[in-house]
Amino acid sequence: MKRSLIALALLAACEKSFEPASYVQGVRVLAIKAEPAEVAPGGTTTLTALAVDTNGGLLTATWEACTEPPLVGYGAINSACLSQDAAPFLVPLGTELSLAATLPLVAPSDFAPPDASGGLYLPIRVRVQSKNERVDAAFHLRLAQGGTPNHNPTLTGVLVIPAQGDPIPLDEATPFAVHAGDRITMRATFSEDSAESYTLMVPGNTQTVTELLRVSWFATAGSWTEEVTGLAKPNTVWRADVHFPPAGTTIDVYVVGRDERGGVDFLHRVLRSS
Repeated sequence: MKRSLIALALLAACEKSFEPASYVQGVRVLAIKAEPAEVAPGGTTTLTALAVDTNGGLLTATWEACTEPPLVGYGAINSACLSQDAAPFLVPLGTELSLAATLPLVAPSDFAPPDASGGLYLPIRVRVQSKNERVDAAFHLRLAQGGTPNHNPTLTGVLVIPAQGDPIPLDEATPFAVHAGDRITMRATFSEDSAESYTLMVPGNTQTVTELLRVSWFATAGSWTEEVTGLAKPNTVWRADVHFPPAGTTIDVYVVGRDERGGVDFLHRVLRSS
């Protein structure tokens, strides 16, 4: 059975080049996380943008909730939510990269139709800006409607999988040495309770299913054989090829985990060129 669920919409203002999305350069918003992941209208959640500037600039953020209903089916965001600088339907939430935000008192039904899990989602826009560059991103925040709420998955680590021997956990505080031409197999791990069960609703049928978890991979150098991994193929290979920096340079690796209902978690790990 095909599942059609909304997990995350992340929209950059424009594409800067033909580089893959997994290559991090300049100002980027790689993920947005809400904790808790499912919130009732009028409730409070902590919003955090995984935003980076590889040029080392100071980043500022401006958050708004967009109460304008979508023009088409679920998963869509009204284009006005992104195109307008100010409007009555853009509700200010704050100006930090991570902040506690109180949602407007919207009617969840305004954002119908629901996805196959019954979820309805409030668009949240964040504008992240450095001195010379701005990126707009949007996130679908799942609105609580009285049922069992969704929770964010929890990433527990990133492993290097050697050809022989035990996996090697990557530590954010201890860069892992890499060399030009290396091929490093990696895998992200989740806590056992990350994949939750929920009711899948399709016309004429309902059933209980378990969430499928996905991982998106990003780095400031090299390339990935798989930019997105999942249960069936949990491993990806980072290749020390394109954009490989001089010896002694830090290479940032960002790992973003997602479930099927808007839940997000992320980790940062560090490599060092040798």
